[in-house]
Amino acid sequence: MLGYAPNAFDLKFVSATKCCVAIEWRIEMIKGDRFCRLVYLGESQKIKKHTYGMFRCDCGREKRIRIDGVSGGQIKSCGCLYHERCNEFGLNSIEYERLYNVWANMRKRCYDTKSDRYYAYGAKGITVCDEWKDDFHAFAKFAIDNGWNSKLSIERIDLAKGYEPQNCIFITMKQQARNKTSNIKVNYNGEIKCIAEWCEVLGLNDKRTYRRYQLGIRNPDILFYPGDLRGLRRRA
Repeated sequence: MLGYAPNAFDLKFVSATKCCVAIEWRIEMIKGDRFCRLVYLGESQKIKKHTYGMFRCDCGREKRIRIDGVSGGQIKSCGCLYHERCNEFGLNSIEYERLYNVWANMRKRCYDTKSDRYYAYGAKGITVCDEWKDDFHAFAKFAIDNGWNSKLSIERIDLAKGYEPQNCIFITMKQQARNKTSNIKVNYNGEIKCIAEWCEVLGLNDKRTYRRYQLGIRNPDILFYPGDLRGLRRRA
């Protein structure tokens, strides 16, 4: 029988060598080997670049599935587990995928050195608690119990600490933008607010305003000009 089957997290983050990726886990399966809900029935078949095998799920369904997906831990059932989880949490498939991505991206920025956000998280010692690190189900239960919906993102209360139940809440993207350590404060008409707040008060496009700031514009009258700056120059 097959021994340890690495999970998706292992395959992605464990090794320091280039060969340690899912495609390299070429384990020869034996008929009867079990992988979570799937039992290998044999009949391996090469289709294009991938090898598929026939599996029987605990729900009774038989299905041809990619071998590396099963042995790597990414595929645990014929698809019934996915639908059960959606029903358990009261989510539709789109909401479930969104919540899964929240969890996956949280781990990625903490542990994947190739992530473009690693420098601000993993490199600074920010980690994911053991309860959530390898268990999406535990994270999803916490999220649903604490009011998560598809319009909310995860936020740490204390930015010096990691992702753990006592330090996480779910807020809107707009609220999260205001809470970033990189927030830009602007003094305009004697009041100091971050750009996101000024844009909300003035009814402006915050992306365009941030872009102007990135281009070096610091004069608030120009920074918060509601129209195209080309029109402002024509009137000058």
